[in-house]
Amino acid sequence: MFELTAKTESGTRLVELAERLAEDMATRAAQHDREASFPFASFDALKRAGYFTAPIPAEHGGLGVTSVHDLLVASSRLARGDASVAIGVNMHLAVLMNIVRRWEAAVRAGDARRSAAFGESMAAIARDGVVMATAISEIGQDLTRPQTTAVRTDSGWRIDGRKAFCTMSPAATVLLTAVTFVDEHGVERYGYAEVPPETDGVEIHGDWDALGMRASGSHSVSFSGAEIAPRALRGGFLTGDAEAYMDRNLVAGLFHASASLGIAESAAATAAAAVAKRDAPDSRTHWLVATNAIELGACRAMLSRAGTLVDEDEQDLVGLFAETQATKTFVNEAAARIVDRALAASGGAGYLNGHPLARAYRDVRAGSFMHPLASNRAYEFLVDVALGREVALH
Repeated sequence: MFELTAKTESGTRLVELAERLAEDMATRAAQHDREASFPFASFDALKRAGYFTAPIPAEHGGLGVTSVHDLLVASSRLARGDASVAIGVNMHLAVLMNIVRRWEAAVRAGDARRSAAFGESMAAIARDGVVMATAISEIGQDLTRPQTTAVRTDSGWRIDGRKAFCTMSPAATVLLTAVTFVDEHGVERYGYAEVPPETDGVEIHGDWDALGMRASGSHSVSFSGAEIAPRALRGGFLTGDAEAYMDRNLVAGLFHASASLGIAESAAATAAAAVAKRDAPDSRTHWLVATNAIELGACRAMLSRAGTLVDEDEQDLVGLFAETQATKTFVNEAAARIVDRALAASGGAGYLNGHPLARAYRDVRAGSFMHPLASNRAYEFLVDVALGREVALH
């Protein structure tokens, strides 16, 4: 069966790098899973390799992989080694891709001021070794109106609120925090505050103890009067603006899907290798292996197509977001089925803690809960699009 491959030279190099890093990360993954400890050595290896700069154009200090398709292929490879690491890296890359897409749009439009500003931002990220953890999720959240607030002060902004599932927070140099604020015209807006984790009033709670993705460091974070500089609050769109939210989060769901695909690929390969060693597997086991091959093909096809559509910069934002969300939903759910079949095909060995299939069984279930969009909200959104209704995200 054919694996996904990159379409560009820089993407091919990144996929090869991801495979080497995944092989190294896999040697530590079981221990970190058992201990729920953070894999600092794996993140250090990623930083040394420049992986966190992957989407940044070479002229601005990065690895030059501006193709979403190719980034997704590399991320799926990384997830084969340790999915807990991959999901944190993916969230960082999704933010970077938004900057890259805006830089590309400014260059196409001949907007020298904006293209220079985005270029400077990318160069600073590469130069300073910035690692961004996204502090976005909240308990019972309204997707387009964060409960966490930024209030203007004489010296900048004051941030107050609490975030859940702040993946990769132990390794972050910046907590990219979704906030609600009021602009200079008295209009309520959604913005992104860049908060260094060492800022007074910031507390990373160290409370991540979950069924799967146990090494992801997805701790909750509190902001209690955390003061940031005026320019540390960026972006912004009107609260409640569903299309603006879709634009900012167009690729994030695909990165979540890439991690699920990597888990499923690794699990299916592990089970198939075990079955191949047996003298006379039963027909049911043959069915499990064959069905996994079929669904892996479907997952790869959908992920590749969605990444290609984003790269081609289709103008129908709602339609394109619907495609990425349909892909995320299908791949997340199909990956769980693939891992279930792999575990069944493996027999009792895969059920033991410490076995890669036991970890895959738990890790793969996280994808369906990840925004944007978690599966329940994705189905609601896709129904609205299919029926021609006005879409709303809340």
